[in-house]
Amino acid sequence: MNTSTTTRFPTGEHIMFIVPNVFETMLALPVNATDPGRLPDERVSGSLGMVGDHVDGTVYLHVPEALARAIVGVIQQPSSAQNVSDRDVHDVVGELTNMIGGSLKSLLNDADIPCGISTPSVIRGAFTVQPPPGVQAEKFYFECLGHRFAVEVHLQFN
Repeated sequence: MNTSTTTRFPTGEHIMFIVPNVFETMLALPVNATDPGRLPDERVSGSLGMVGDHVDGTVYLHVPEALARAIVGVIQQPSSAQNVSDRDVHDVVGELTNMIGGSLKSLLNDADIPCGISTPSVIRGAFTVQPPPGVQAEKFYFECLGHRFAVEVHLQFN
């Protein structure tokens, strides 16, 4: 492993490419980067762990409930987002988290920083993640269908 590669891994550059690509490719929904801001308390968040010999971390996707329901509506095309079940919302947020985290994992592997990923978990409500000392924590904000959402990446290179 090249130590300079791990300290210079361009997480932000990769996330700014991965997130719009996932939403546009999988959902045909445009996504734009936006300024940082507060997310609604009613949100659904996915988390995905990453672990390898030289990197540990977590990827979080924080989506307002209204956006999560709208995305399910795009996929299932029900007559209304109000007909969407909580299970459908959890499945979509988990799968989007998996695609974003899996793409980041692939880029880490390509950079000679091999790692694996966990099964995504879904959490509801407002919370703040406090990473431990030494963890590179970055948060990226996007907008889709008029809703702000965020991707938070916590990585620690060993």
